[in-house]
Amino acid sequence: LIRLEYDGGDWDLNHGPGGDMNMLFEYGLLTQQKVAEKTESRRVSQLASFPPDKSPPVVFLTGQKSLSLANNDVKVLREYLIDKHGMLFASSGSAQFHNQFIAAMNRVLPDVRPVPIPLDDTIHRVPFAVPFLPYVVPHGGKDARGWAMDGRWLVYYHPGDISDAWADGHAGVSPDIYNSCYQLGANVINYGHVEYAKWLMAKGKK
Repeated sequence: LIRLEYDGGDWDLNHGPGGDMNMLFEYGLLTQQKVAEKTESRRVSQLASFPPDKSPPVVFLTGQKSLSLANNDVKVLREYLIDKHGMLFASSGSAQFHNQFIAAMNRVLPDVRPVPIPLDDTIHRVPFAVPFLPYVVPHGGKDARGWAMDGRWLVYYHPGDISDAWADGHAGVSPDIYNSCYQLGANVINYGHVEYAKWLMAKGKK
């Protein structure tokens, strides 16, 4: 579970032990898939160093303060999402961050517009059926949004502090909410890995 570092704010909100580590641990329990021993972080620019067939299938980004992406970061992130078949899983920790994230995605994917992701979409059904979108505080509304291309979600955006629900203490939300947030996190991560694996297999057949 790789967290993206960026300038201008608190990229490390709920990062590592007591935060993302909980999601990583729960992902292993929920899916029985092998997981890393710890979470990691990379600057956006470092995504350029990964070759197309060995890139992380999913990267995570969140925060409460400012989000600043240099022009080169925008280019690298666009190439990661499109050319390297990667996926960005993002969550808003404040109304300010929500607005800046939407603006940033307009730069990264200027030809793609975000749309609400319905609850009956595969990403909300596999491996766990999520009957409602769980959130801590709906900074960016009460619906997940996605940026899609060629039938694939490039970006999954959660509008309400999902990483707070993963963290120790779970921001005071009920077990029903934070367990649903773990399941939703597992769905999004699993989706990114499945789509990346399908892409690698298709490349190998050509």
